[in-house]
Amino acid sequence: MKIKIEKKYLIFPVNVLTSKKKVTFSNDGQTVYELMMNLDNRNPDFSAYVDVSRFIGRELELTVKPDMEIRYRTSDEMDIDGLYNELVRPQVHFTTKNGWNNDPNGLIYLDGTYHMFYQHNPCSPEWENMHWGHSTSSDLIHWTEQPIALFPDETGMMYSGSAILDTENVTGLGTKENPPALLYYTATAPFSQHLAYSVDGFKTIKKYKNNPVLNHICRSNRDPKVVFCDEMKSYLMVIYLEKDIYGFFQSKDLISWTLFQKLSLSGDNECPDIFSVVASNGEKKWVLMGAHNRYIVGSMSENGFTPEQETRSLHYGSSAYAGQTFSGMPDGRVVRIDWDRWQAVSKNFKGQMSIPLELTLAEKDGVYYLSALPVKEIETLYTKMQKYSDIEIRENSSVSYDLEKSPYVVKLQVKNTDDISDFTIKIFGRDIVIKPSENELKFVKETVPLSIFNGSLDITLVIDRCSIEAFLDCGKIYASFLNNNSVQDYNVPFIEISSKGSIKIDELMLIALNSMWNEK
Repeated sequence: MKIKIEKKYLIFPVNVLTSKKKVTFSNDGQTVYELMMNLDNRNPDFSAYVDVSRFIGRELELTVKPDMEIRYRTSDEMDIDGLYNELVRPQVHFTTKNGWNNDPNGLIYLDGTYHMFYQHNPCSPEWENMHWGHSTSSDLIHWTEQPIALFPDETGMMYSGSAILDTENVTGLGTKENPPALLYYTATAPFSQHLAYSVDGFKTIKKYKNNPVLNHICRSNRDPKVVFCDEMKSYLMVIYLEKDIYGFFQSKDLISWTLFQKLSLSGDNECPDIFSVVASNGEKKWVLMGAHNRYIVGSMSENGFTPEQETRSLHYGSSAYAGQTFSGMPDGRVVRIDWDRWQAVSKNFKGQMSIPLELTLAEKDGVYYLSALPVKEIETLYTKMQKYSDIEIRENSSVSYDLEKSPYVVKLQVKNTDDISDFTIKIFGRDIVIKPSENELKFVKETVPLSIFNGSLDITLVIDRCSIEAFLDCGKIYASFLNNNSVQDYNVPFIEISSKGSIKIDELMLIALNSMWNEK
């Protein structure tokens, strides 16, 4: 079938329960775009909006294997009914308009704008056809989805990577007056590290003509994270190699890379993140993290990275994965976003990003502990605040407070846990069990520690329509839950705290949040 491309989107009927079909777009016999789609003309439950704007004005040949009737419509907009108001659409976490999203990629602050790229399948709410989606924000909280940034091509799918501004134009891809912003990503045929760049704030993006910049090394080597290292006076790229091994590469020109170190990150794999941070004792440290939020604290020198303590865990829940810190932060903060692996029922989208987290490094008795707390910008969503002090709950009793039917931040503090009984927080019908006696927070079948250092209880919860994020012990422990059990029930709009024993809560704050989509 020949199609004259006249509008931005071709929209195809899809049902994820049907068989996959290979959809090929060709021009003069050459494949220009290829996708796997669960096409279903009879019982579709999803509309795949395929961006073909780069082909407008051209006539393409469209084929499907196995052969079937091709049905589609066209539009210049994502004309999805009730967009951002769907039943389980998160209201304070980023989600793509339509389709699948996973790993955050290419996080960078550039000329007053935060850019978040991410793994994206526009053809289904399931993993496949990896593109780089793109979204922008002025405050880390309110995000506007932009056109797709990177499309799969003859080099394969567009897997995860990072971004950095080439401030000195060492690549020669821009000028010193207008330096290029660089996107490093993994292409999959074979697995190798590639470069794309922009000189207009990502309005347009070009793939480097001499890709790959780092050839295939082993297995599915992938996920390049690129930073500048003052100690080495050069750029550093860390990629995942195999098992729990990460490779460190060095470059002066951001194009030619040399392997100089391999490092094991026990209990982790994929999606390296590396960054420097000034600890609470004033010492500059470097942190290497993996996709599972395991981290090593150490130092950098001209000889590379030296671990200085055992690997620790930041995240203890089932959801947060493949996080990345922003490049180019203007105020020295370290801000990271995770992908919250979606395990709840949804229709036209799947996958959300975590609340942006500010990371800090605390030193106690010679050991460094990474901490994560929601960025201060979340306060832009605050609407109604309730604050209670010195709450006493007697044996086999409870207290409850009415809530708005909205997302919430809940903060609870107990200064002395020596004599406090175990208790349960029920919010929008979901039970979070707090067990100081066993140093545990329990949600359904998942258990995480309450604190590293006993003595007090400090809990911050971010509650959205489908997810619960918990920050414990001033953020030294981070847990997130996103599944059918964490979907909030707004039919029961209250919070109840109950206990079989007597307890005293020093402070409780209940903060209703506005929707990040209100202005969409």
